[in-house]
Amino acid sequence: MNTKLYTAIIYFLLPLCSLAQTHFRVSENLQTRLPDTLRERIVGSFDHLLASIDCGEPDTMRIDSEDVELNRTFFRYLKGLERKDTIPKYYRPQLIGLYAIASDRYLLTLACVRDDEIGRILTFLARNDGHSIVFSCPLKYNTRHWKTTTVGTLTYHFQDTIDMDRAQNFDRKNHSMARTLGLPVRQWVVYMCANYQEVLRLQGCLYESMSNGKVNSGDIIDPNTLFSVMNDEDFSHDILHIYASKIRGKNRNRSAECGLAYYWGNAYYPGATGKAPELTELLPVLRRYLQSRPDARLLGLFEKDPDVLAPYGYPKPVQVARVISAVICREVERQKGADGIIELLRCGSGDENFFKCIKKLVGIDRDNFEEKVRRLILE
Repeated sequence: MNTKLYTAIIYFLLPLCSLAQTHFRVSENLQTRLPDTLRERIVGSFDHLLASIDCGEPDTMRIDSEDVELNRTFFRYLKGLERKDTIPKYYRPQLIGLYAIASDRYLLTLACVRDDEIGRILTFLARNDGHSIVFSCPLKYNTRHWKTTTVGTLTYHFQDTIDMDRAQNFDRKNHSMARTLGLPVRQWVVYMCANYQEVLRLQGCLYESMSNGKVNSGDIIDPNTLFSVMNDEDFSHDILHIYASKIRGKNRNRSAECGLAYYWGNAYYPGATGKAPELTELLPVLRRYLQSRPDARLLGLFEKDPDVLAPYGYPKPVQVARVISAVICREVERQKGADGIIELLRCGSGDENFFKCIKKLVGIDRDNFEEKVRRLILE
């Protein structure tokens, strides 16, 4: 799944390896009103947790049992990859903040710096459960004043309002995808985020140099926590990928799966309306382009994926190649039903396997691609 934030955190924690030493430095400028014994207990417990994560066996006794699946996933991605003495110019983590937010809860802030460069700043929640200090992702704390509503299989967390029609459409898609693929319908928790920087902040990442300025994206924390793309209630594109992963195993065919995500879900990224467009919105745009460019060739659009929809309000990362794949997926479903879709998802990686499969299922190959796919687009 999507692990953008965690990929960044892995890079941050590369030096956190040796059980024989502290895995972060306590800043000389750290100011805290906590008693020394409590501070040392929190620091020692957090150090032990990071060491256990790095050794591949996270100490579950130090991970908060409240929202345990979310927290275990959150910390599982913190595993370092190498010994620090093999990493030149790595960012050095240091504790720069530690303060109480309740009688038994505390926020820790780690900064990762290299010379005068800040790599990232991360926060973690600590809690005294009466026996030990346990740690968690600060997501629930950061959204404690938000509103909540349930729409079928979806629980939304939001600051102001949500588009109920769009939320209900997402719920319908969730049911339809699962049932068509013969899978259990899953429940989802959705956090409405204005942009990707807010996604990071809610998860405790206050700054991340590699994602600095990035706004147009969402995120997922397994097993069921979703972070919206630009405040869009409909996250159906990515849940298609989650359901599809249960069908096709590790070998993903991007043309097939992303095409199906455009067909059954949406384009993930916002278009002219500010929300992720569905195929019914994108097809008329593609038709307009083809009518204005009689010399355009669909196989070239599929293979090269140029930014031809931008003049119509749908610039990349909305992809014309995926719109074409979606039309082919629609034809596979029309002719072969769910069995055909499942066979397509399982066709193996790469466009050669994609073309072998669609030729078998619906008779489309590179030689007749222009004729047959154009007819499907224009019908």
